Amino acid sequence: MAKLTIRDIAALSGVSKSTVSLVLNNSPKVDPATRRHVLAVMRRNRYVPSFAATALAKGSTRLIGMVVPGLSWHMVASINIGVAAVTERSGFDIILYTATNDRDYGSLIDRILTSSMVSGLLVVSHEQPLEPLVQLHSEGLPVVLVNTIDADVALPSVTADNYDGALTAMDHLLQLGHERIACVQGRMTYRCCQDRYRGYLDALRSAGLQPDPELTKPGDFLPEQIRARSRELFALPAGQRPTAVFAHSDVTAYAVMTAAAEAGLRVPEDVSVIGFDDIESAAQIRPPLTTIQQPFVDMGKRAAEMLLDAIGPADPDAVPADVPTEEAPAAELPRLVMPTSLIVRASCGPVPVRRSSRGRTPSKAQTTSKA
Repeated sequence: MAKLTIRDIAALSGVSKSTVSLVLNNSPKVDPATRRHVLAVMRRNRYVPSFAATALAKGSTRLIGMVVPGLSWHMVASINIGVAAVTERSGFDIILYTATNDRDYGSLIDRILTSSMVSGLLVVSHEQPLEPLVQLHSEGLPVVLVNTIDADVALPSVTADNYDGALTAMDHLLQLGHERIACVQGRMTYRCCQDRYRGYLDALRSAGLQPDPELTKPGDFLPEQIRARSRELFALPAGQRPTAVFAHSDVTAYAVMTAAAEAGLRVPEDVSVIGFDDIESAAQIRPPLTTIQQPFVDMGKRAAEMLLDAIGPADPDAVPADVPTEEAPAAELPRLVMPTSLIVRASCGPVPVRRSSRGRTPSKAQTTSKA
Protein backbone atom coordinates (compact mmCIF):
# COMPACT_ATOMS: atom_id res chain seq x y z
CA MET A 1 0.00 0.00 0.00
CA ALA A 2 1.29 3.47 -0.93
CA LYS A 3 2.43 5.71 1.85
CA LEU A 4 -0.14 8.27 2.98
CA THR A 5 0.58 11.95 2.36
CA ILE A 6 -0.31 15.04 4.36
CA ARG A 7 -3.14 15.59 1.89
CA ASP A 8 -4.56 12.12 2.71
CA ILE A 9 -4.41 12.82 6.45
CA ALA A 10 -6.12 16.16 5.92
CA ALA A 11 -8.95 14.47 4.00
CA LEU A 12 -9.35 11.73 6.62
CA SER A 13 -9.35 14.30 9.42
CA GLY A 14 -11.68 16.76 7.73
CA VAL A 15 -9.19 19.61 8.06
CA SER A 16 -6.96 21.53 5.69
CA LYS A 17 -3.47 20.42 4.64
CA SER A 18 -2.02 23.49 6.35
CA THR A 19 -3.67 22.45 9.64
CA VAL A 20 -2.03 19.01 9.43
CA SER A 21 1.29 20.73 8.72
CA LEU A 22 0.82 22.92 11.80
CA VAL A 23 0.11 19.83 13.90
CA LEU A 24 3.30 18.18 12.65
CA ASN A 25 5.24 21.33 13.46
CA ASN A 26 3.73 21.40 16.98
CA SER A 27 2.37 24.88 16.35
CA PRO A 28 0.45 26.59 19.20
CA LYS A 29 -1.95 27.98 16.59
CA VAL A 30 -3.81 24.65 16.45
CA ASP A 31 -6.75 24.09 18.79
CA PRO A 32 -5.87 21.29 21.30
CA ALA A 33 -8.96 19.29 20.38
CA THR A 34 -8.09 19.50 16.69
CA ARG A 35 -4.52 18.48 17.42
CA ARG A 36 -5.68 15.39 19.34
CA HIS A 37 -8.08 14.48 16.53
CA VAL A 38 -5.44 14.78 13.78
CA LEU A 39 -2.87 12.81 15.81
CA ALA A 40 -5.45 10.08 16.44
CA VAL A 41 -6.06 9.81 12.68
CA MET A 42 -2.30 9.56 12.12
CA ARG A 43 -1.96 6.77 14.68
CA ARG A 44 -4.91 4.80 13.33
CA ASN A 45 -3.51 4.96 9.83
CA ARG A 46 0.13 4.40 10.85
CA TYR A 47 1.08 7.67 9.17
CA VAL A 48 4.73 8.73 9.31
CA PRO A 49 5.70 12.02 7.64
CA SER A 50 8.68 12.28 5.33
CA PHE A 51 11.05 13.18 8.16
CA ALA A 52 14.01 14.21 6.05
CA ALA A 53 11.89 16.46 3.86
CA THR A 54 10.05 17.95 6.85
CA ALA A 55 13.32 18.69 8.60
CA LEU A 56 14.78 20.21 5.45
CA ALA A 57 11.77 22.48 5.07
CA LYS A 58 12.14 23.61 8.69
CA GLY A 59 15.86 24.16 8.39
CA SER A 60 16.55 21.64 11.19
CA THR A 61 18.22 18.85 9.23
CA ARG A 62 21.23 18.61 11.53
CA LEU A 63 19.54 16.65 14.31
CA ILE A 64 19.48 12.94 15.03
CA GLY A 65 17.76 11.18 17.88
CA MET A 66 19.49 8.70 20.18
CA VAL A 67 17.26 6.33 22.14
CA VAL A 68 18.76 4.63 25.21
CA PRO A 69 17.21 2.27 27.77
CA GLY A 70 18.47 4.44 30.63
CA LEU A 71 21.31 6.88 31.26
CA SER A 72 22.79 4.65 33.98
CA TRP A 73 23.37 1.68 31.66
CA HIS A 74 27.09 0.97 31.61
CA MET A 75 27.54 0.97 27.83
CA VAL A 76 25.55 4.15 27.09
CA ALA A 77 28.34 6.64 27.83
CA SER A 78 30.89 4.76 25.70
CA ILE A 79 28.50 4.35 22.77
CA ASN A 80 27.60 8.03 23.00
CA ILE A 81 31.30 9.01 22.88
CA GLY A 82 31.60 7.16 19.58
CA VAL A 83 28.40 8.65 18.20
CA ALA A 84 29.44 12.18 19.17
CA ALA A 85 32.85 11.77 17.53
CA VAL A 86 31.10 11.22 14.20
CA THR A 87 28.17 13.60 14.50
CA GLU A 88 30.30 16.53 15.63
CA ARG A 89 32.47 16.22 12.53
CA SER A 90 29.41 16.15 10.31
CA GLY A 91 27.68 19.08 12.00
CA PHE A 92 24.83 17.04 13.49
CA ASP A 93 23.57 17.42 17.04
CA ILE A 94 22.04 14.67 19.19
CA ILE A 95 18.66 14.65 20.89
CA LEU A 96 18.58 12.06 23.66
CA TYR A 97 15.45 10.00 24.37
CA THR A 98 14.91 7.30 26.99
CA ALA A 99 12.66 4.27 26.49
CA THR A 100 12.42 2.08 29.59
CA ASN A 101 9.80 -0.50 30.49
CA ASP A 102 7.67 2.40 31.72
CA ARG A 103 8.22 4.50 28.58
CA ASP A 104 8.03 2.30 25.52
CA TYR A 105 8.72 2.93 21.85
CA GLY A 106 5.04 3.57 21.13
CA SER A 107 4.96 6.73 23.24
CA LEU A 108 8.33 7.72 21.82
CA ILE A 109 6.93 7.56 18.29
CA ASP A 110 4.07 9.85 19.30
CA ARG A 111 6.62 12.40 20.48
CA ILE A 112 8.55 12.12 17.23
CA LEU A 113 5.39 12.51 15.18
CA THR A 114 4.49 15.75 16.93
CA SER A 115 7.98 17.25 16.70
CA SER A 116 9.39 16.11 13.33
CA MET A 117 12.73 17.35 14.61
CA VAL A 118 15.08 14.49 13.82
CA SER A 119 16.28 13.09 10.52
CA GLY A 120 17.07 9.65 11.93
CA LEU A 121 17.27 7.53 15.08
CA LEU A 122 20.04 5.55 16.76
CA VAL A 123 18.55 3.04 19.19
CA VAL A 124 20.51 1.26 21.91
CA SER A 125 18.30 -1.80 21.98
CA HIS A 126 16.58 -2.98 25.16
CA GLU A 127 13.56 -5.18 25.86
CA GLN A 128 10.95 -3.13 24.03
CA PRO A 129 9.19 -4.72 21.04
CA LEU A 130 10.92 -3.38 17.94
CA GLU A 131 7.95 -3.50 15.55
CA PRO A 132 7.17 0.25 15.95
CA LEU A 133 10.77 1.07 15.00
CA VAL A 134 10.64 -1.30 12.03
CA GLN A 135 7.49 0.50 10.91
CA LEU A 136 9.15 3.89 11.28
CA HIS A 137 12.13 2.75 9.24
CA SER A 138 10.01 1.24 6.48
CA GLU A 139 7.98 4.44 6.17
CA GLY A 140 10.84 6.85 5.78
CA LEU A 141 12.73 7.51 9.03
CA PRO A 142 16.21 5.96 9.05
CA VAL A 143 16.71 3.81 12.18
CA VAL A 144 19.90 2.00 13.23
CA LEU A 145 20.14 -0.37 16.20
CA VAL A 146 23.22 -0.45 18.41
CA ASN A 147 24.03 -3.49 20.57
CA THR A 148 20.79 -5.19 19.55
CA ILE A 149 19.55 -8.04 21.76
CA ASP A 150 17.11 -9.39 19.16
CA ALA A 151 17.77 -11.80 16.33
CA ASP A 152 16.98 -11.13 12.68
CA VAL A 153 15.11 -7.89 13.26
CA ALA A 154 14.43 -6.00 10.02
CA LEU A 155 16.56 -2.97 10.87
CA PRO A 156 20.16 -1.94 10.17
CA SER A 157 22.32 -2.79 13.18
CA VAL A 158 25.76 -2.71 14.75
CA THR A 159 26.63 -5.28 17.39
CA ALA A 160 29.56 -7.18 18.84
CA ASP A 161 30.52 -10.76 17.95
CA ASN A 162 29.22 -12.41 21.10
CA TYR A 163 29.82 -15.95 19.87
CA ASP A 164 33.47 -15.37 19.00
CA GLY A 165 33.96 -13.46 22.24
CA ALA A 166 32.73 -16.47 24.21
CA LEU A 167 35.07 -18.77 22.26
CA THR A 168 37.97 -16.44 23.10
CA ALA A 169 37.08 -16.39 26.81
CA MET A 170 36.82 -20.16 26.94
CA ASP A 171 40.05 -20.66 25.00
CA HIS A 172 41.84 -18.50 27.57
CA LEU A 173 40.54 -20.65 30.43
CA LEU A 174 41.27 -23.90 28.60
CA GLN A 175 44.86 -22.82 27.89
CA LEU A 176 45.27 -22.22 31.61
CA GLY A 177 44.39 -25.88 32.13
CA HIS A 178 40.78 -25.55 33.29
CA GLU A 179 38.32 -28.29 32.38
CA ARG A 180 35.62 -27.85 35.04
CA ILE A 181 34.38 -24.51 33.70
CA ALA A 182 31.00 -23.21 34.84
CA CYS A 183 28.81 -20.76 32.92
CA VAL A 184 26.65 -18.23 34.77
CA GLN A 185 24.20 -16.99 32.16
CA GLY A 186 22.56 -13.68 31.48
CA ARG A 187 19.00 -13.28 30.21
CA MET A 188 18.60 -16.13 27.75
CA THR A 189 15.81 -14.40 25.81
CA TYR A 190 18.58 -12.08 24.53
CA ARG A 191 20.33 -13.11 21.33
CA CYS A 192 23.68 -11.98 22.76
CA CYS A 193 23.35 -14.40 25.70
CA GLN A 194 22.29 -17.23 23.42
CA ASP A 195 25.41 -16.63 21.31
CA ARG A 196 27.67 -16.50 24.39
CA TYR A 197 26.26 -19.77 25.70
CA ARG A 198 26.61 -21.41 22.29
CA GLY A 199 30.27 -20.33 22.23
CA TYR A 200 30.76 -21.79 25.71
CA LEU A 201 29.35 -25.16 24.68
CA ASP A 202 31.20 -25.29 21.35
CA ALA A 203 34.52 -24.46 23.02
CA LEU A 204 34.14 -27.31 25.49
CA ARG A 205 33.22 -29.79 22.77
CA SER A 206 36.12 -28.67 20.57
CA ALA A 207 38.43 -29.35 23.50
CA GLY A 208 37.02 -32.87 23.82
CA LEU A 209 35.09 -32.04 27.00
CA GLN A 210 31.48 -32.98 27.60
CA PRO A 211 29.44 -30.01 28.92
CA ASP A 212 28.14 -30.71 32.43
CA PRO A 213 24.58 -29.35 32.89
CA GLU A 214 25.30 -29.01 36.61
CA LEU A 215 27.85 -26.30 35.78
CA THR A 216 25.39 -24.10 33.85
CA LYS A 217 23.47 -21.70 36.06
CA PRO A 218 20.82 -19.10 35.17
CA GLY A 219 21.61 -15.60 36.36
CA ASP A 220 19.33 -13.30 34.34
CA PHE A 221 21.72 -10.41 35.15
CA LEU A 222 20.16 -10.26 38.65
CA PRO A 223 22.86 -10.03 41.38
CA GLU A 224 20.89 -11.89 44.05
CA GLN A 225 20.10 -14.77 41.70
CA ILE A 226 23.69 -14.86 40.46
CA ARG A 227 25.07 -15.10 43.98
CA ALA A 228 22.56 -17.82 44.91
CA ARG A 229 23.39 -19.93 41.85
CA SER A 230 27.13 -19.35 42.35
CA ARG A 231 26.89 -20.53 45.94
CA GLU A 232 25.43 -23.77 44.57
CA LEU A 233 28.49 -24.16 42.33
CA PHE A 234 30.95 -23.52 45.13
CA ALA A 235 29.15 -25.88 47.49
CA LEU A 236 29.81 -28.86 45.19
CA PRO A 237 32.25 -31.54 46.41
CA ALA A 238 35.92 -30.83 45.74
CA GLY A 239 36.17 -33.02 42.65
CA GLN A 240 33.01 -31.62 41.11
CA ARG A 241 33.38 -27.92 41.88
CA PRO A 242 34.37 -25.69 38.94
CA THR A 243 37.89 -24.32 38.83
CA ALA A 244 36.77 -21.46 36.58
CA VAL A 245 33.59 -19.51 35.78
CA PHE A 246 32.63 -17.83 32.52
CA ALA A 247 30.17 -15.04 33.36
CA HIS A 248 27.91 -13.50 30.72
CA SER A 249 28.72 -9.94 31.84
CA ASP A 250 31.17 -8.09 34.05
CA VAL A 251 28.44 -7.31 36.57
CA THR A 252 27.61 -11.03 36.64
CA ALA A 253 31.30 -11.76 37.24
CA TYR A 254 31.33 -9.36 40.22
CA ALA A 255 28.47 -11.28 41.84
CA VAL A 256 30.26 -14.59 41.19
CA MET A 257 33.39 -13.22 42.87
CA THR A 258 31.32 -12.11 45.86
CA ALA A 259 29.85 -15.60 46.20
CA ALA A 260 33.34 -17.11 45.94
CA ALA A 261 34.58 -14.92 48.78
CA GLU A 262 31.55 -15.91 50.88
CA ALA A 263 32.49 -19.55 50.28
CA GLY A 264 36.05 -18.92 51.43
CA LEU A 265 37.51 -19.20 47.94
CA ARG A 266 40.17 -16.92 46.53
CA VAL A 267 40.19 -15.48 43.01
CA PRO A 268 42.18 -16.61 41.07
CA GLU A 269 44.06 -19.06 43.35
CA ASP A 270 40.99 -21.19 44.04
CA VAL A 271 38.69 -20.26 41.17
CA SER A 272 39.24 -18.17 38.04
CA VAL A 273 36.53 -15.77 36.86
CA ILE A 274 36.20 -14.17 33.42
CA GLY A 275 33.55 -11.62 32.44
CA PHE A 276 32.15 -10.03 29.29
CA ASP A 277 31.88 -6.29 28.37
CA ASP A 278 34.96 -4.59 29.91
CA ILE A 279 33.03 -1.84 31.64
CA GLU A 280 35.07 0.88 33.34
CA SER A 281 34.93 -0.68 36.81
CA ALA A 282 36.37 -3.99 35.58
CA ALA A 283 39.91 -2.64 35.93
CA GLN A 284 39.21 -1.14 39.36
CA ILE A 285 37.88 -4.08 41.37
CA ARG A 286 40.20 -6.42 43.27
CA PRO A 287 41.42 -8.53 41.68
CA PRO A 288 41.03 -6.69 38.38
CA LEU A 289 38.73 -8.63 36.08
CA THR A 290 39.86 -10.53 33.02
CA THR A 291 37.09 -9.99 30.49
CA ILE A 292 35.99 -9.80 26.87
CA GLN A 293 35.90 -6.22 25.66
CA GLN A 294 32.99 -5.09 23.54
CA PRO A 295 34.08 -2.15 21.33
CA PHE A 296 31.31 0.17 22.51
CA VAL A 297 32.98 3.39 21.31
CA ASP A 298 33.67 1.98 17.85
CA MET A 299 30.16 0.53 17.72
CA GLY A 300 28.80 4.02 18.34
CA LYS A 301 31.01 5.44 15.59
CA ARG A 302 30.02 2.86 13.01
CA ALA A 303 26.31 3.12 13.89
CA ALA A 304 26.44 6.91 13.49
CA GLU A 305 28.19 6.57 10.14
CA MET A 306 25.59 4.04 9.02
CA LEU A 307 22.76 6.37 10.05
CA LEU A 308 24.26 9.42 8.32
CA ASP A 309 24.71 7.38 5.15
CA ALA A 310 21.01 6.44 5.33
CA ILE A 311 19.95 10.06 5.92
CA GLY A 312 21.88 11.13 2.84
CA PRO A 313 23.01 14.58 1.72
CA ALA A 314 21.48 17.74 3.13
CA ASP A 315 20.07 18.74 -0.25
CA PRO A 316 16.38 19.64 -0.52
CA ASP A 317 16.30 18.48 -4.14
CA ALA A 318 17.58 15.04 -3.08
CA VAL A 319 14.71 14.35 -0.65
CA PRO A 320 11.31 15.19 -2.16
CA ALA A 321 8.46 15.41 0.32
CA ASP A 322 5.82 12.69 0.63
CA VAL A 323 7.52 10.22 -1.72
CA PRO A 324 6.84 6.64 -0.55
CA THR A 325 9.88 4.83 0.79
CA GLU A 326 9.74 1.12 0.13
CA GLU A 327 11.05 -1.23 2.78
CA ALA A 328 14.39 -2.78 1.87
CA PRO A 329 14.48 -6.56 1.86
CA ALA A 330 15.83 -7.90 5.13
CA ALA A 331 18.85 -9.42 3.37
CA GLU A 332 19.90 -5.98 2.09
CA LEU A 333 19.86 -4.28 5.47
CA PRO A 334 23.38 -3.39 6.66
CA ARG A 335 24.29 -5.45 9.71
CA LEU A 336 27.76 -5.00 11.12
CA VAL A 337 29.19 -7.51 13.62
CA MET A 338 32.32 -6.11 15.26
CA PRO A 339 35.15 -8.18 16.78
CA THR A 340 35.70 -8.39 20.54
CA SER A 341 39.04 -8.51 22.40
CA LEU A 342 40.41 -10.44 25.38
CA ILE A 343 41.58 -8.16 28.19
CA VAL A 344 43.84 -10.14 30.53
CA ARG A 345 43.97 -8.97 34.12
CA ALA A 346 44.37 -10.78 37.44
CA SER A 347 41.13 -12.73 37.97
CA CYS A 348 42.24 -15.80 36.00
CA GLY A 349 45.10 -18.14 36.78
CA PRO A 350 46.24 -21.73 36.15
CA VAL A 351 44.03 -24.55 37.29
CA PRO A 352 44.72 -25.38 40.98
CA VAL A 353 47.19 -28.26 41.36
CA ARG A 354 45.28 -30.12 44.05
CA ARG A 355 42.32 -29.81 46.39
CA SER A 356 42.00 -30.37 50.11
CA SER A 357 39.47 -32.71 51.65
CA ARG A 358 37.38 -29.71 52.69
CA GLY A 359 37.06 -28.52 49.11
CA ARG A 360 39.43 -25.56 49.53
CA THR A 361 42.08 -25.15 46.82
CA PRO A 362 45.59 -24.44 48.12
CA SER A 363 47.33 -21.71 46.13
CA LYS A 364 50.46 -23.60 45.06
CA ALA A 365 49.92 -22.53 41.45
CA GLN A 366 51.12 -19.04 40.68
CA THR A 367 48.98 -16.78 38.48
CA THR A 368 50.40 -15.40 35.26
CA SER A 369 47.69 -12.76 34.78
CA LYS A 370 48.54 -9.07 34.76
CA ALA A 371 46.74 -6.46 36.86
